[in-house]
Amino acid sequence: MPATVAKALKAFQTQQKKERLKAGDAYVDSGYVLVNEIGEGQRTDWLRRRVYDLMAKVGVRKVRPYDARHACLTYLAAAGVPDVVLAAWAGHADGGTLAKRVYVHPDSSHLKVAAEHLESGLFG
Repeated sequence: MPATVAKALKAFQTQQKKERLKAGDAYVDSGYVLVNEIGEGQRTDWLRRRVYDLMAKVGVRKVRPYDARHACLTYLAAAGVPDVVLAAWAGHADGGTLAKRVYVHPDSSHLKVAAEHLESGLFG
């Protein structure tokens, strides 16, 4: 897990502990990470709406959070991360084939890199 994400999750955990103390017996120990102020699990559409609100607030283009998953895995694949690691990152247990087929979307820059590798390997 990237250090930035770990740091954000630790801060979120600290916030949840404060909310748990404040809610007392009303707090539900659901075991979920994404919960409301009294520990009940949140729906994914709640998170999506919050992300969209934040994007609007900071003035960035609206992108579906789900697309971030695709972009992340495409970036990791282009950086040479092995398929089995891509699969684990995506939460798949198939060894990488499905994760790569579903989430990795090569573009023209990836094709250029492939052409350069062929040129240097075959004709260099």
